[in-house]
Amino acid sequence: TPKGTIEHAKIYFGNDHLVLDGVDKKAYLSALSQSKHLVITCDSSSMISEAALTEKPIYVAMIPATRSDKRFQKFRNLLESMNIIRKLEDEIDTWSYEKLDETNRIARLIKEKLS
Repeated sequence: TPKGTIEHAKIYFGNDHLVLDGVDKKAYLSALSQSKHLVITCDSSSMISEAALTEKPIYVAMIPATRSDKRFQKFRNLLESMNIIRKLEDEIDTWSYEKLDETNRIARLIKEKLS
């Protein structure tokens, strides 16, 4: 995530919220488990997917793309239609959804095919 975006997030959310500004897997996993809401930048489909396992509201912070992001847009549109993510705007809401657990879903399908 660009440094300017991280600094903006720290100012926007203030001292009452944790903004991770480095790569630390333990802090990341702790943040996923302890947070009430998650905010993830639009350029990280893997982080959005991992967050979707938590069943917690996920907000996507839209940052300007430096290159074509049609693949990311398609991914975000799908998750938005499933009520898993929403764009980060002025209001913070709480909602629920069925967790996205594609690894186990695909593993079951493979197991069935092999049986």
